[in-house]
Amino acid sequence: MLLYEKYTPHSLKELIGNRLGIARVGKFGTEVSSGKKPKPILIYGPSGTGKTVALRALAEQNGFETLELTSSDYRDAETLKKRLLPAASSRGLFAKTTLIIFDEIDELSGRFDKGAESVITQMLKETKQPIAFTAMDFWDRRISFLRTRVDRVEFKKLESKELIAYMRSICEAEKQQVEEGVLREIAYRGDGDVRASLNDLQMVFMGGNDILDNLVVRNRKLEIFRVLDRIFMTNSFSMAKTAVETSDVDLDMLINWVDENIPNRYWIKESVNKAYEHLSFASRFFEMAERVRYYGYMKYTNVGIAGVSISSGGNTKYVSPYAFPSRVKYLSTTKEARGVQNRIAYKFSPYLHTNKHEIIGLYLPLFQKLFEKVSAERRGEIVDSLENDFKLEKDEIEFLAPNS
Repeated sequence: MLLYEKYTPHSLKELIGNRLGIARVGKFGTEVSSGKKPKPILIYGPSGTGKTVALRALAEQNGFETLELTSSDYRDAETLKKRLLPAASSRGLFAKTTLIIFDEIDELSGRFDKGAESVITQMLKETKQPIAFTAMDFWDRRISFLRTRVDRVEFKKLESKELIAYMRSICEAEKQQVEEGVLREIAYRGDGDVRASLNDLQMVFMGGNDILDNLVVRNRKLEIFRVLDRIFMTNSFSMAKTAVETSDVDLDMLINWVDENIPNRYWIKESVNKAYEHLSFASRFFEMAERVRYYGYMKYTNVGIAGVSISSGGNTKYVSPYAFPSRVKYLSTTKEARGVQNRIAYKFSPYLHTNKHEIIGLYLPLFQKLFEKVSAERRGEIVDSLENDFKLEKDEIEFLAPNS
C-alpha cells in the first residue's frame, strides 16, 4: 500500500499544518451537524496541502455521506442537472447528510458548457445538503461566479519542519532508518506538498538513501517527464508502477505520451511490440472503466502502463526531448470544431433518438452532403428551420451549411 493512502487522515485532528484553515473547516462541519445551513466553503491553495483530504476527513468524523465530483463525472449542464440537483435537494441514505464536494473546480470549469455555471448556481440556491469546493486559485477568473456565494478557506504550503517531523513519525512506524539529511532534502524537494513528499519517501524506502539523487525537484510542468523517465529508463516494474500510481498526470494523457514516445525510446522491433502490447492492455481497461463507471479497473491500467518499463530488454535509445503526443495536439487544434459538433448533436438528439457519437459520425456528414444538393431557395428555408425550430446558433448553422 502506498504511504499517502496508508496514512490518510480519518479526522481533522490528524491533518498537519494549516491550523487556522482546518479550524474553519471544522466549524463548517459543526454548523452542518447542528442543523444549520452554512454558506458553502471553497478551500484553495497549492496541490498536496490537504484540501480534499480535509473534506473527506470532515465527512468521516461527522458521519456524513459524500458525493465527490471530478472531471470523470460530468461534462455538460444536462449531466449536472441529472446528477447534482436530485442529490442536493434530497436527504442521503437513511436521512444522512451528504457533503457534496466539487474537487478542483477551477480545473473542471474548463470543461463546462454554457449552462453548467447556471446549474451550479441553481444548486447553491436550492440545496438541502452542505457543499464544498476545492481550487488551486480562488481568484481564477473561471470560478468568478462562485466568489460571492462561498466562504473561502486558504490552505498554504506546509513548512519544512512540519513535513520533516511528520515523515520522521512515519519512518518510526514503518521501522525504516532514513537519515535526517535525507528527510530535509525530501521536504525541500516536496516544496510543501505532503503527497509528493510521501511519494519520494516511499521511493527511499524502496531504494535506500542513495536513490534520492534520482528524485527531481517538484515542478508540475516537469511531472510528466519524471513519470516517463521511470517508465522508459529504469527497467524496474515496481518503480514504474509507483511512479504511475503517485503521479498527478491524468492516465489518459499519460497513455498518449507513452504511445507517442515508444518508437523514440526503443530501437528493437520486439521491444516496441511488447511495449505496445502492455499499453494496449492499459488502454483497454481505461476505456472500460470510463464506460461502465467502475474505477477499480484503473489498477489494471496502472499495471499496463508500468509494464512498458520491462519491454526494452536494455534496448533503449537515450534521446531527448520527449515528443508531445500528436493526437493531443490534433485534438487541441480541432477543439472548437468538436465543440460545435457536440452542441449540434445535443440539440438534434431528441429528434433522432440516438447517441451523440452516431449523430456526429453519421448524421452530420450526411446532412452536409444533402445540403450541397438543394436549391438556393430550399437552403434558405432549411436555415430558417435550423434557427427557429432547432435553436441552432450562427456558428452551428455555418458548420452544417457553409456559405449559407
